[in-house]
Amino acid sequence: MVILQDKVVLITGASSGIGKAAAIEFAKRGSNVVLAARREEKLRELNEFIGTFNENCVYIKTDVTKEDEVIELFERTVQKFGRIDILVNNAGCGLKSEVFDINLEDWKRVVDTNLTSVFLCTREAVRKMREKKTKGHIITVSSIAGLFGAPSYSAYCSSKHGVTGFIKSLKWELRKYGIKVSAIFPARVDTEFFDIYKTRPHRKQMLSPSDIADCIIAMAMRSPVRLAGVRILNFLKRIYYFARYSIK
Repeated sequence: MVILQDKVVLITGASSGIGKAAAIEFAKRGSNVVLAARREEKLRELNEFIGTFNENCVYIKTDVTKEDEVIELFERTVQKFGRIDILVNNAGCGLKSEVFDINLEDWKRVVDTNLTSVFLCTREAVRKMREKKTKGHIITVSSIAGLFGAPSYSAYCSSKHGVTGFIKSLKWELRKYGIKVSAIFPARVDTEFFDIYKTRPHRKQMLSPSDIADCIIAMAMRSPVRLAGVRILNFLKRIYYFARYSIK
């Protein structure tokens, strides 16, 4: 089992939702946490909160779809902490629209945010890990949409299926460097993703960001028993929420 104390953890999409919850959990365990996202004010607020119990946390305003900003993000991380041990690819966005209503700009926004950013951040993390001979860990928060298709989600599912293929290839490619690759495929989670909906699903029908953060922590600790326990608990929660709040 991996002890997370003093590990250098970089989290994208850290300003809210799963990324925010994961950042807090890593910080509680004594990790050196780097918060990355576009919304600087939210990053500052989270950094100030974490600073009340962990001084080794910094935030770096970053648009992870832009190569130059991603490169700078990893350069500054290594300058600050000397290395990177764990990357959590969490940045993402959604789009619910039938294909005939999707314009090219929206298509590119979804693909760049959900897929290209994973490539850019992973590439830079691996470069730093190889340079420092760190046997690191790449953890990517994908979606159940990366395993199945759904109507009105062609752009979103395409981007997440791309992530699935990328991760599967990486597992084989990076094993010779001792770099572990993991992915999470959650279903509905109570985050800003559903703010685009005309009718938002009821919060009591979804898992919380903290539930997914627990899974990320278990993966980072490389504890199969802990991970199995978290997955079983989350599965049982979903069954309960469905029975309690969906069936009349």
